[in-house]
Amino acid sequence: MTLGELGGSAPTAQALREMVRRYGLHLTPGDWEGTERDNEPKWHNRTRFERKKMEREGLLVPARESRGIWRLTETGSAEYRRRRDPIAVPPQPTTTTRDQNTNPLQPDGNQSPTRVEATTQRVVRSTAVAEHVKRVHDSTCQICNTRLATPTGAYAEAAHIQPLGRPHEGPDVPSNVLCLCPNHHVLFDLGMLLVTDNLVVIDQHSGAPMGHLAERPGHQIERRYLEYHRTWWRRRKNSVNAGGH
Repeated sequence: MTLGELGGSAPTAQALREMVRRYGLHLTPGDWEGTERDNEPKWHNRTRFERKKMEREGLLVPARESRGIWRLTETGSAEYRRRRDPIAVPPQPTTTTRDQNTNPLQPDGNQSPTRVEATTQRVVRSTAVAEHVKRVHDSTCQICNTRLATPTGAYAEAAHIQPLGRPHEGPDVPSNVLCLCPNHHVLFDLGMLLVTDNLVVIDQHSGAPMGHLAERPGHQIERRYLEYHRTWWRRRKNSVNAGGH
């Protein structure tokens, strides 16, 4: 269901992150313990087994073909719609991998979306902290120096370096927050951008430096949070590579 609600596909890191956001409260301390082989959280290992099972059932494109992307097959998309709306969508016949690649399934959509009441738990963030950081930087991205002007004023996003909530437990303080444009916020949160202690921004895809992270008086970044972010995503990258995803 998670992958279906993400549009049918997502990078491995995003899929795992979304599962933590949705189901993290159900994970036990034992689920977060590292495995003996590579210190990977045990629930990651179980997730990999479930993925293999879904591949065998024809619900997911095999990892060797999707190259780091979790992608529902046409059968998997149909199963997602059936579970979402069991009356309106009957089970669909299984198709071959070739059919999945040459005939991508177009979502039916919904002409009259409805609303449902839901109860969720989330970390309460300090609006004052986010607004302070954005104000110091004049809503200008610290990575690309872009300032997005809108009819209601400049737009920027506050990105936590060491994320809040479990398992990171980062603090909601200005020294743990960056002012970023939406694109670089997403890339930073997914570990595609790392920042050295010298504030050099590294593109994880190419390994090349992109420039320096901007600092201004009134907003100093604590290097320990940058170190946490680098260590977390390098460990995740190593665990994904070790698993063949």
